[in-house]
Amino acid sequence: MAALTSNQVLCNICCIHYNAGLRCCALGSLVEGGYLFNKGGRQAWIVACSSRQVSRAWASREDAVTVAQASNACGDWFVPSRTDLRLGHDCKSFWDSFSSAIYWSSAENSATLAWSVSFSTGYIGNYSKTHTRCVRAFRRVSY
Repeated sequence: MAALTSNQVLCNICCIHYNAGLRCCALGSLVEGGYLFNKGGRQAWIVACSSRQVSRAWASREDAVTVAQASNACGDWFVPSRTDLRLGHDCKSFWDSFSSAIYWSSAENSATLAWSVSFSTGYIGNYSKTHTRCVRAFRRVSY
């Protein structure tokens, strides 16, 4: 997990020091290579830009991480767990855009099934790993 520093938190605004200077960001802001969609407990959750979303079978889900890291020069992107992905669903209004389709999580249920979240309903379910689903990389950053 990357570390950021903050000197204040006011009304969902955090002042984050990184790279060349100070950057204040509200939920929905483009920051650290993606969109800030949740903050709490001194952690910021960032989703990769929609242009970095991929559609893959579960076995190739890490392609989303490869695309996000190559585009943003940050090495801490990951495919979210089903719990993390559900948080992303609940905060999707702060994403730049999203598909109302089903998104793969990083978690498998069995040799043939993996967990996913429907972005139209929020339902967490199991699907065959051979199905093609959306995948979006996340970052979790301490501040």
